[in-house]
Amino acid sequence: MKKILYSSLFLSILQSILFWDKIPGISVVLFIIPTILLVLYNLNEKQMINNKKGILWAIPIILLSLTYFIFNNSLFQILNVPVIFVLIIIMCISITEGKISESRFIRKILGKLFKPFSLIFEFISDFEVNEFFEKEKENQNEKIEFAKKLGKSILISIPVIIIIIILLSSADSVFENIFKDISELISKAFSNAKISDVIWRIVCIVISCIYIIGFIVTFTKNRDTEEEKFEDSKKINLSCLTINTLLTSLNIIYFIFSIIQFKYLFINAGKTANFDYATYARTGFFQLMFVSFINLGLIKVSKNVQNEKFSKILKIFLIIFTIIIVISAMFRMHLYEQEYGYTYLRLFVYFILVTEILILVPVLMEICGQKLDTFKISLEIIVIMYVILNFINIDYIIAKNNIDRYLSDPENATLDAYYIARATGTDAIKEKIKILNQDDSKLSYEKKEKLKNIQGIIKTDLRDYKLRYGSNYKPNFSEWNLSKLQVYKLLEKVDLTDKSSSLKYYTEY
Repeated sequence: MKKILYSSLFLSILQSILFWDKIPGISVVLFIIPTILLVLYNLNEKQMINNKKGILWAIPIILLSLTYFIFNNSLFQILNVPVIFVLIIIMCISITEGKISESRFIRKILGKLFKPFSLIFEFISDFEVNEFFEKEKENQNEKIEFAKKLGKSILISIPVIIIIIILLSSADSVFENIFKDISELISKAFSNAKISDVIWRIVCIVISCIYIIGFIVTFTKNRDTEEEKFEDSKKINLSCLTINTLLTSLNIIYFIFSIIQFKYLFINAGKTANFDYATYARTGFFQLMFVSFINLGLIKVSKNVQNEKFSKILKIFLIIFTIIIVISAMFRMHLYEQEYGYTYLRLFVYFILVTEILILVPVLMEICGQKLDTFKISLEIIVIMYVILNFINIDYIIAKNNIDRYLSDPENATLDAYYIARATGTDAIKEKIKILNQDDSKLSYEKKEKLKNIQGIIKTDLRDYKLRYGSNYKPNFSEWNLSKLQVYKLLEKVDLTDKSSSLKYYTEY
């Protein structure tokens, strides 16, 4: 227990040093790596490592923590905090239990998340005094009694000593100067920090230490076996007739829907008379995405039904139709983006739908007879896709595609400059500079004014970044971020004045 205490105390102090009153940067990976190492060390000391392959979950955890150093995306900086925490829990479950079970998965994650505070009392009760005092257990009561007497003695002595010092100081000027120097030294040490900040920082260290202790202890106790057996007995069991009836009905509906998709959307796009193809093709992607989710859930539920040949065929057809629905949703989203541009939500839809197709592959293989742990594979696919989403530099992609789309035809295309300025950060600066170099000589007067308005919005955005991350920007080591550190280099030779006659910008990047 002593090693758990020391590890938790070290991590709580480390998080205070790296994160207190600081912006996340390289500090995240500097905290995550020792956290993983100390958690693994303590689990190994308790002989709780039953599956060494579970350590591989540390790879996506470290990669996600690196994004705080490489990119400057405010959305992912917020979103990655719970994701990293959940992945650490999954890693510990995989290591200690040997297998990530589909049964009670969400409930188990939430349990590991909130249980640590309740376990601190159990930790204290298990913590023996002789871990600090290397003597016989029979002497513990005497030592506790001695500690109580010592505490009382100190509490009584302190006020008496203070009174004596005050009296002696008033009686002797030399003695007074000695303690005056000491008091000045103490006040100087706290001159740069408010007492309230110091107190809250100590409170934060104590709370985080308590939580980390409870978190580690959570994985040194095996209490889930009986609960899992109870939960397994409560699984939904639908009759084969019910599932087959539902699958047959849905397959007929999806067959008709698929014919319509091929006729109106994929093959004869826009050729049908008296048909508003634009409205038809650019709507319905969210509805289709949710339909595909329902199908995936239905396939999951039907796994518990006897896997007879007819049921297999129905499920295979359902997967095929689900893939057609997903492709239809992606195609509709593509057409919508061509008209209205890229946003976070629209790009996320692509990743969700591609992830769903990848998950359907092992599910189809399992239906066809392959023995696969589809839940674990699906979880791994989701994590891999999420890590990829973090590393594609989504701010750059949104800015590049929207700006390129506008610059390819500024006379007819539109650009939501406010969205580009508001939604994308320093990762998109290179693309934002391109809009400042656009030649307006061939544009109509109306479009020239529109371009000037767009350039004004972008200039304001870039000036703000240059002011915040200019030549005087010297972040604390823990706040290092590559994207922010490159801002001054990128904007150093860019003219961000409001003079419309000055259209010479530096573009050599």
